Amino acid sequence: MRRGGISLAVIATLFIATVAGADVPKVVSQVDQQIAAAWKANNITPALEVDDARFLRRVTIDLTGRLPEPDQVTEFLNDSRSDKRARLIERLLASPEYAVHWATYWDNILMGRLTREAYLDRPAFHEYLREGFAENKRWDKLARELLTAEGYNTNRQPLKGGSPGPKDLESRFSPASNWFLRHSRSIPDLSSATSKVFLGVQIQCAQCHDHKTEKWTQKDFKQFTACFSKTWASYVDRPGMLAQMVGTYRLEVKDRLFSPPADKYETFFGSYKDYINETPKLLNGPEVKGWGSRRTQLANWVTAADNPWFAQALVNRMWGKLLGTGFFEPIDDARPGNPALLPETLKLLADDFRGSGYDIRHLLTVILNTQAYQRACVELKLPPDKPTYWASYPIKALDVEELFDMIVQASGSKPAIDKLTKSNFMLVRNAFIGQFVTQMGTDENAEVTELEETIPRSLMLLNGALVNGSTRAGPGYGLSALKLDSGNDAQVIERLYLCTLSRRPSSDESKKWQVFLKQTRPVVRTKGPASTTPQGLAALKVSDEITKADKDADFAELLKHAKTGADFAALRDKMKNNADAGLFVKAFQAFAAEAPFQALAGAPGGDTPREQAWEDMYWALLNCTEFLSNH
Repeated sequence: MRRGGISLAVIATLFIATVAGADVPKVVSQVDQQIAAAWKANNITPALEVDDARFLRRVTIDLTGRLPEPDQVTEFLNDSRSDKRARLIERLLASPEYAVHWATYWDNILMGRLTREAYLDRPAFHEYLREGFAENKRWDKLARELLTAEGYNTNRQPLKGGSPGPKDLESRFSPASNWFLRHSRSIPDLSSATSKVFLGVQIQCAQCHDHKTEKWTQKDFKQFTACFSKTWASYVDRPGMLAQMVGTYRLEVKDRLFSPPADKYETFFGSYKDYINETPKLLNGPEVKGWGSRRTQLANWVTAADNPWFAQALVNRMWGKLLGTGFFEPIDDARPGNPALLPETLKLLADDFRGSGYDIRHLLTVILNTQAYQRACVELKLPPDKPTYWASYPIKALDVEELFDMIVQASGSKPAIDKLTKSNFMLVRNAFIGQFVTQMGTDENAEVTELEETIPRSLMLLNGALVNGSTRAGPGYGLSALKLDSGNDAQVIERLYLCTLSRRPSSDESKKWQVFLKQTRPVVRTKGPASTTPQGLAALKVSDEITKADKDADFAELLKHAKTGADFAALRDKMKNNADAGLFVKAFQAFAAEAPFQALAGAPGGDTPREQAWEDMYWALLNCTEFLSNH
């Protein structure tokens, strides 16, 4: 879109110079020129600039994981200022929702979506990340904190049966230490994660054999992993209390002068065995020497200005996250055998990111203001194996957290869910995420790079309790707040479009739905799924499989028989270790979420044909590809 002969992208860069640093417009212009040159060289005609409504929805989802509110849509569409896109980006980057959204993204990358262990304080770790993004903590500082964290994993007091919390609790509380604990039972996984996340380099194959086509060897892997071999955790809370509690128990992560007694405590330190006697060495770098912290030396090298991978790794990840594909794919697999598309542009962005002091908001501001990000989402007529050089914006699948939050937001169902869960909203959210990831059959923290319309995904959304329950016209849901019988169907239709698709309906769409609402139809009554949980007196009885189980019975097998609160209460005394506690927490959360989900599935619907027609329309909007993707 052009106004007065100047494109919105050019005008935006002029405004950005005053709010995000003088180098932003220069870098954006250079990126645009290099990508435009690639379009010309490859005879690609790029898509037009995306319209305002779709840009608003796109950037709001990308930066906050939420939809713009209906009033924000109308306000943005009515705004005639030429710099409104740049102003929008700046406002979203400074919003609380930005910090929450990107904390969730990095929590998933670093910890995994479904990881729930008794020795991990996930809420504390998420809050640590949220605070970091809220204050715009620089990427090198965040990386350093994660790589070198020492201290207590939680500041919670023991829940039951343990001694009082330590007196130095707050001073030694280190939520970042949870990342080390996440991988501490397998330090090869820790070194692989470090390389992938902070360097964008995959070395995990070299754990078992020398790489066939790249330079990494088993020796390289062992020496890099040895950087973690003198860091380990010890109990602070009394371990015996584990069988009497459900929650996080306290560990202290600490760098040591010696390696852990792996032979004596095989269960805890078995993964250290192959690396204790290796000389620690950085990838393509020097050996780590001296008695000082190996992790500190590792962090110094990772975040050093002359490290060729550190800045590039985050730039490629963020570019891929925002534009669907990175300069190289997978986004964490930089190697000579996987060359980058437009390597000079990747280097330009990485140099600028490094020069900004690793300012994440600066990087996002640059990317979001490029012509590539602001292209319309249309299909280009190109051979399937030919790169598009981001000449058209892709249809991006939503992360499961985005999907859940957007359905709840668009349907206005949070008050109803809060009521069903007694204000424990996260209970249903976590259960939905767990079900979705399990049914999709993907790695719990895998990147989603294209719209994946699988049968399980489609069925879960089409027939799932969340969408079906949230689109009812009963009290506490979005439809109940609208005047469905006001006689002005066109206004209500427009409101639903603004709530779901973040745009006004076209004239044809509005007419189609008005005709649909006036059609004659019977009232249909459906029942929710029958409860699988024992009711009444049966719910107070512990299952025979649990009461009669042998003392050495496998705890995971016992959990399969837990159907009631009484079963779970009995199983609390049968936990033997932290692994049992982690399984217990997962199973109990799923059990607690079952009743609210069943209530959502059986939520009472409309009583009249018109009310049910409105429900059908709402349901259709929430299940269309336009809603279920970012474009």
